[in-house]
Amino acid sequence: MLNIPLAGAALRRVLTVVDQTAELATALRIRPDDAAARTAATPLGVDALAFGPAEFEAVARHLKPLDQLIAAVPPSADGMRWRYLDEAVMFRCEREVPTAFDDFTTSLDISRVIGQTCGYLGGRTDVRARDEAGRPIRQLERSISRAQPAYLALSGADVLDVCKLETIDYGPDEHLLRWRQVHSANASALQDDGSVSFARTAHGTRVTICAYQQFALPPLWQAITPVLWSAVRRALVEDAYRRSFHSTLSTIAAHGQGSAGPVEETAGAASSLWDAVVRVAEPLTPVALRRPARPEYTDSSGFRHFRPERQPR
Repeated sequence: MLNIPLAGAALRRVLTVVDQTAELATALRIRPDDAAARTAATPLGVDALAFGPAEFEAVARHLKPLDQLIAAVPPSADGMRWRYLDEAVMFRCEREVPTAFDDFTTSLDISRVIGQTCGYLGGRTDVRARDEAGRPIRQLERSISRAQPAYLALSGADVLDVCKLETIDYGPDEHLLRWRQVHSANASALQDDGSVSFARTAHGTRVTICAYQQFALPPLWQAITPVLWSAVRRALVEDAYRRSFHSTLSTIAAHGQGSAGPVEETAGAASSLWDAVVRVAEPLTPVALRRPARPEYTDSSGFRHFRPERQPR
């Protein structure tokens, strides 16, 4: 039978190492191959002529039922919504920025918003159609990003390489970019669909991100994932998405307010993985392991004496 106190303690030790690994990966996130990906000319990776207007028009129809599913999920305290759909993760988050919609959309062109996502290294965009104002309304985009979460890179995860069809709508009170994956050159993405919107509000601009994603795991994590406790797996996934999209929202908000530089990804930008682990391990760990025991008294020689814990019968 599983020894719950020992399992709880072991879980804490193992995931402490995972957390430290994540911090190390973040500290080393700019690697030589990262720099090369940023500067090298990136081909689109697909035949742009193979996708006509019908394929672009189908993107919105593909996303509609997914949007309805994630909208039905109650938001957490920080406004995040997420759930599994088979092995894919459905995710939605939003933030209101105190910048007028017209100023925000002038500072940040939504057709280029993929370049503001967490871990973005580089890519290429091929505009296939424009509106009367010359703005892109249909385009193909290949984006290359670091593996997410960061610690997967240390266990062999490749960069995320996705080519997608994108449509952009420009309304008077909302700009909306939708995308659907059509290719992944290194098979790193099994599904990567979603949307980003900028919407006018009474106090500024609301940025909303929806994502429906399933990424290939490196062999080590393919072996680990099936045996992880469900609660542990959910905590890891939730924390990874919270970290990644908190950073993305911060970057989008900064650029929409006129910032020209990148927003630094910091460990304190979102709740740490350790916080998530504590929430998972808490029910597994008895009070004696959750809180450091205090000595009942200290004798004249300096030795501390503790009251023995009751043992289960």
